[in-house]
Amino acid sequence: MVLPAPSSGSERSKIRHEDLVSFSRLVGTGYRPMDVPLDGAVTVAEGMFHLREVRPGLLVHASDARYERTVTTRMEKQQSLNFSIVLGGGWRATLGGTALASGGHGGGGPSATAFVLSESDLWQKHAVEGGHARMVNVMASPEWLETSILDGSDAAPLSMASLARRHRWHAYWQPSARLLGLADRVLGMPLYGGALQKLYLESRAIDIVVESLSLLLDEGSAAGRGGRPSEHRRMWAVRERLDAAPQEVPSLAQLARDAGVSPRTLQRQFAAVHGVAIFDYVRLRRLDRARLLLEREGISVAQAAHLAGYSSAANFATAFRRRFGLSPRQARDRA
Repeated sequence: MVLPAPSSGSERSKIRHEDLVSFSRLVGTGYRPMDVPLDGAVTVAEGMFHLREVRPGLLVHASDARYERTVTTRMEKQQSLNFSIVLGGGWRATLGGTALASGGHGGGGPSATAFVLSESDLWQKHAVEGGHARMVNVMASPEWLETSILDGSDAAPLSMASLARRHRWHAYWQPSARLLGLADRVLGMPLYGGALQKLYLESRAIDIVVESLSLLLDEGSAAGRGGRPSEHRRMWAVRERLDAAPQEVPSLAQLARDAGVSPRTLQRQFAAVHGVAIFDYVRLRRLDRARLLLEREGISVAQAAHLAGYSSAANFATAFRRRFGLSPRQARDRA
């Protein structure tokens, strides 16, 4: 599916719900809105929106759009390596219950995110009225990687082959100037026709995959991602521990001792690798879990506030609305 880009900066395309339904068929199954049912003709966003399979197993999604309504959707997203380059704005989603986001963290500048699905998994996308993202996503299937990229010669500690098998693995990093330039060229794509446009997109998509993988896998570029590979492994172990039990977070001193670093080093390295302070991350994960329980199990707002670590329901509601663009009660009404 391809929605045409506007021919000038003043013209904007209407993105209807039926367009999102068509989009979903290329990347997964079982798509549905989690809010009230949406008619296919309802406009959910306005702007520029492209999706194209430029080669079997290689898809390019480019968007510069503003959401006209708050929408949460879910689907079973298929196996893939996903690379998201955000030049402005951002997006928020959950993958199998784990919160993912790009843009808006670490100061709100450009950002890059990668995540791996070695099997199909539940994907929920959260869009807030008035929110927008100027971004490019590239989705590559394991088959495409196997035939186009992998050659068995990669000797990096975290090889591409092993990366493709790490289900729900994800990473955030500051995109290089080259990566930002590639994304910008996709968004400003010349108005070629037919095969030439497809070839242009395929070339940019391959460059984005190669550049992203080189940054993620090359130890020599680790400093550009906030530290040495050993620091990244250590901070991902800390994050996995926090994800496993967000309600039972050890003290900073205990986390630091277990990681083999000082508390100050732990805070610095965690923020450098994950783009957010360690206890801000815990707070956001608790809010994500509270929303999940409100929507899926219909727990009370008071229970959700307690689980999220808030003694004041009013403070919880304020934080919840700031993160999700709706109140806890509205989330509970979806149960």
